[in-house]
Amino acid sequence: MRTRVRAALLLGLLALAAHSAASALTSVRSPWAAALPREVYSGYALEGTAPFTLRTRSGLVAVYEGENTRTPALVTQIETPLLRRADQAMLEKGIPAPDREAMLKLLEDLGS
Repeated sequence: MRTRVRAALLLGLLALAAHSAASALTSVRSPWAAALPREVYSGYALEGTAPFTLRTRSGLVAVYEGENTRTPALVTQIETPLLRRADQAMLEKGIPAPDREAMLKLLEDLGS
């Protein structure tokens, strides 16, 4: 009789441990699972109206002027695979810059 009680108690504890472990695993989120912010930099102009837009092109950071999305005005030597994943994702969508100074600041930040 004592063996059955011990076995039942052990099974109950194992079930509780499995449930706790499953709950802990589902509550842990991957750092890449978090959604990226909709607005890259709140102080910058919206894409399409910005004089400059930074994007990725052939693995490098490129600067596009105005609404031109075909030919970059400048292709830098900043390699996008070496950047943080968040920066890579923002470059894929395009990072707008309201003026030349902001564009240069963005390039400086990405290149450092």
